[in-house]
Amino acid sequence: MIWTNTILFDFLLPEEQVTRDKSKATSIILGAGPINIEEFPNVEVVFRAGVGADNINFSGPKVIFPSDKTKDLIYEETANFTCYLIFRMLYEGIGNLSNWSSVERNILKNKNLLIIGAGNIGSRVFVKMFPFIDNISTYDVLQDKTPPDYSQADVICLHIPSNKENENFINKKILDKLKDDAILINTARGAIVNEDDLYEKMKNSNLRAAFDVFWEEPYRGKLTEFGHDRFLITPHIASSSIEFIEGCYEDFRKFGFR
Repeated sequence: MIWTNTILFDFLLPEEQVTRDKSKATSIILGAGPINIEEFPNVEVVFRAGVGADNINFSGPKVIFPSDKTKDLIYEETANFTCYLIFRMLYEGIGNLSNWSSVERNILKNKNLLIIGAGNIGSRVFVKMFPFIDNISTYDVLQDKTPPDYSQADVICLHIPSNKENENFINKKILDKLKDDAILINTARGAIVNEDDLYEKMKNSNLRAAFDVFWEEPYRGKLTEFGHDRFLITPHIASSSIEFIEGCYEDFRKFGFR
């Protein structure tokens, strides 16, 4: 029997193979949320429906991740979604329909984009945005010894894993270096940003942010008080696509889950 904490496969999983009784589950399809593995005495295998490992904080059952082919779908679509958020935030509020007016702006090509994390997703964002923005810099938290110049960035997007080293990576010290009207985009993990520090920064500046990941989900936290024009939220959908869901389900079935 299968237990899951994600709705991704609701339209694919046979109803008779799914249980909400944790004691009856023999396999788990694990989304982004945490679980207490001690509540599943009969589970032998956990299939992680994604690439993040921050909620794999247990031992015992065998943990399986999607195939490289499916992972590539995740990386590609998350990068695409990040680019969408970059464009959306940069072009937000540039005109007013009520009085048919426009707001002065600099051309996109002259913006400064800082990509934190140059791995599977960050590197793709670089390639996709390169035709549009001349000034793109990357920072690899594992390889680069010199911190990036946060003060020049118009847009900062985050693509680093959530682990002990990266917890609260974006904090007051870094936020204080940003331009007053900078844009922060997070499609990685909520825990890499200090929520309280971000709130204070947004309260005392014109900083805007677009987040697809949060400290708890669904997110109902204090940052929502800024509204969608300043704090745009999406429900952890950056990687969601029919191809990814079908690929994940195919991977899941290949291992003979029952």
